[in-house]
Amino acid sequence: MPYDSEDTLESWYVTVTYGMASDEEWEDEEDGDDGAPAAGSEIGHLILWRLRDCTGDNRWEAADAESGDLEVIVSAVFGRSQRTGYSAAFEKAVTHPVGDLLILDRVSLDKEWRGFGLGPALAGEAVRRLSGGCCAVAVFPAMGEYPEGREQVTEAHRRQARKKIAALWESIGFQPFRRGVWLLDTALRQPEELMKARRAELRALGTAFQRRPSA
Repeated sequence: MPYDSEDTLESWYVTVTYGMASDEEWEDEEDGDDGAPAAGSEIGHLILWRLRDCTGDNRWEAADAESGDLEVIVSAVFGRSQRTGYSAAFEKAVTHPVGDLLILDRVSLDKEWRGFGLGPALAGEAVRRLSGGCCAVAVFPAMGEYPEGREQVTEAHRRQARKKIAALWESIGFQPFRRGVWLLDTALRQPEELMKARRAELRALGTAFQRRPSA
């Protein structure tokens, strides 16, 4: 990002690892299972952005300079005239529309870890830890990866993929806003309750994984 926008657009790269390399419990598990990844090895990552208020910079310009994906989100969130303050639609959708905006940009997991509900659970944990002082969290459900032969992917396939991805974000408290952007209102109790449910599912999944029969 432009150097002078670092205070306005703050980046977060969250690494998802299989256990911790310094944890003896995970090292013991690795010794007993030839099929397990090395303790501390990366199995995915998340990318988030915190768009800070009251820095004096134009927040729309800072986001637009970083990527087109961020521009799509901030264009839906900010007003059309100055592109610095929140839009009337945003102020109506969010309980306390004052403060920073957290943007969930990307959630990526290695293929063998997909399909278990890890994505929403991990996103919820990242949001819980990074959203302090933010009035909302925004996300734009879109395909992060395409199958081979991208040019052959139909619009119907894209719509179905976006629908599935949106359902995942809805499971941790995001609600449709406008122009394809979804918002999570940090002042509401429901997202916290949904995240607790996803956390419980994650713990149950971890327990089942640890108890699986050895190969």
